[in-house]
Amino acid sequence: DIMAPSVLQNEISRLKEKGYTAEEFAQTASDFREKHISAVYTEYAKTLKQASALDFDDIILYTNILFDTYPDVLLKYQNQFEYILVDEYQDTNPSQSRLIEALAGDRQNVCVVGDDDQSIYSFRGATVENILEFDKTFPQTKVIRLEQNYRSTQNILTAANEVIANNTGRKGKTLWTDAGDGEKITLKK
Repeated sequence: DIMAPSVLQNEISRLKEKGYTAEEFAQTASDFREKHISAVYTEYAKTLKQASALDFDDIILYTNILFDTYPDVLLKYQNQFEYILVDEYQDTNPSQSRLIEALAGDRQNVCVVGDDDQSIYSFRGATVENILEFDKTFPQTKVIRLEQNYRSTQNILTAANEVIANNTGRKGKTLWTDAGDGEKITLKK
């Protein structure tokens, strides 16, 4: 069975987001499917190298490798960026989170904005665990919950609270508003 190019592209992207180079994945590929992905990944990496090119995932992958290999280069960038701000942190992948941790270094001056209940990009490699475990990664974290909503009425927010309360592995929040109760909501089937 030959995989569709889009499936291979996604598989290679996921591998890069997890920190695997083509060479590293080739060493661990065990079944037919993984060996097929590995062969395509290896050829793709070779083609990119011949063209002196990188794809988006490579930019972060090879930056992490650069920082691991050359701590003096990492130190230069840790000193250059005293503060780090990341928006939509719930949608970061492991490679992005690793880069942020590396850049933060000992300063740990990282501010992220995100909502674990709005993590919708797992199909693109996003890992909601990055935001759920942020306070473990950065122990000095101060969490500020932004629970007040300025657009919706309380009836809508009450329904939203009931729906998101069923999400597993969440930090929790209670949405509220000063906008009044508003119209009752109805369920249409």
